[in-house]
Amino acid sequence: MIKPAYCPVLNEYVVFNSKGFRHLRYDTHGKPRNRKEQLYKLQLLRYVVAVIKKSSVIYDYKKEQYSHPLGKYYEIWELQAKIDGISSPISVILRRIGTGNIAFLSVWKNKK
Repeated sequence: MIKPAYCPVLNEYVVFNSKGFRHLRYDTHGKPRNRKEQLYKLQLLRYVVAVIKKSSVIYDYKKEQYSHPLGKYYEIWELQAKIDGISSPISVILRRIGTGNIAFLSVWKNKK
């Protein structure tokens, strides 16, 4: 279990729940990601808290949009940070559904 991490750029705590971990294994449509992609994302998981704490700007923001499957509005943030020993910046996707907590959703390494 990963404890909530404070994100200075959002001035809020980010929680880690089953939806984010599920997204590492399955795509948006619920189809399993291939094994190589699953391992890639799971290996990057160890850097997520560091990116959340280290990011000083919001790289991308998608304002509230309505999701029919969720039946609620949601918003998405992308944070990026350079981590020591990693050649490319790491992106972390965060999502808030309705008025709930901001939660971890995904991670990947940006290609230069």
